[in-house]
Amino acid sequence: MEGMKLKARSINVRRRCPLGKLQVIVIEACELFCNQSKGQSDPYCEVSMGSQVHKTKVVSNSINPKWNSSMQFLVKDLKQDVLCITVFDRDLFSPNDFLGRTEIRVAEIHKYTKETMGPVTQRLLLYEVETGEVVLKFDLQLFNN
Repeated sequence: MEGMKLKARSINVRRRCPLGKLQVIVIEACELFCNQSKGQSDPYCEVSMGSQVHKTKVVSNSINPKWNSSMQFLVKDLKQDVLCITVFDRDLFSPNDFLGRTEIRVAEIHKYTKETMGPVTQRLLLYEVETGEVVLKFDLQLFNN
C-alpha cells in the first residue's frame, strides 16, 4: 500500500513541472478600434496564460502602438495551455475601455515553431471589436525530461 502512495505522488509532481518556456514579444497593434468622440486611444496589452499575466507599457494617443514588449510564460500542458491577448485603452478617471481580444493555443505555436525551427511572428485578428490586429513573436523552448 505504501508503495502505491509513493508512485501516485511522483506522478502528480511530474504533472506540475513545466514542460518548457514560451517567450512572447508583443510587437505592435494595428488599426485599433477608436471611439470617434474620444479621438486617439492610450492602448496597452495584457497577455495571460492561466494565472501568469504580463502587461505592456501604455502608448499614448495611438491606434497603431508599437510596444516591443518581451515576456515569458512557463508551459505546463502543451495541448491545453492557451495564450490570451487582450488590448485595453487606459483611462485615468473611468474604467479602461476594451479594444479587443484574441487567443492562440500553445499547441498551435508549437506546430509553427517546429516547422520554422525557431521563432515565428504571427498577426492575430482581434475579436469582439470592429477593427484591430496584434503582431506577436513566439519562441517556444521545451525542456528535456
